[in-house]
Amino acid sequence: MSVPIFTTERMIVRPLEPGDLPWFAALEADPEVMRYTDRPPQTYEQSTFALLELAGQREIDGSLCLWAVTSNDGNGLGTAAVYRNDDDQWEMGYKFHRHCWGQGLASELAQALVSYLEKALAGECLHAYAFAENTASCRILEKCGFRLSREWFNAEYQLLDRHYLRPLVN
Repeated sequence: MSVPIFTTERMIVRPLEPGDLPWFAALEADPEVMRYTDRPPQTYEQSTFALLELAGQREIDGSLCLWAVTSNDGNGLGTAAVYRNDDDQWEMGYKFHRHCWGQGLASELAQALVSYLEKALAGECLHAYAFAENTASCRILEKCGFRLSREWFNAEYQLLDRHYLRPLVN
């Protein structure tokens, strides 16, 4: 088992491991989970390739860091991501299996992720994107100190898109 990157009261955030493939592939294949992401549901093969490429990544080095989010007893709950996006901005994101929704896990993770990044990326600005109809994620970002920067109609997804900003001060 990998050394955790950080923990919360109910979760462990750690590098992905090859053994995460069953729950990771199920997460990535779920159309409801992927509905508000920038990718369609993924096949088992796509998830396998992604997991093998990203397994073991721990540090933030400008490339995608996609980490496992597990319960304290090791069950896969979802993922947390931190990366430099196409605009060279530090962006964070997360997603959870549907059975985890409505339990406050995303809020708990987002708060802990911001706290971790305040140390790792002090002085930077953190970015997050959420579709306006994903009201739960918009509320979570606002609770974590993100401020709405811009809102526009995303023609590709036919949804109102939002860009949030949060300075990281340590």
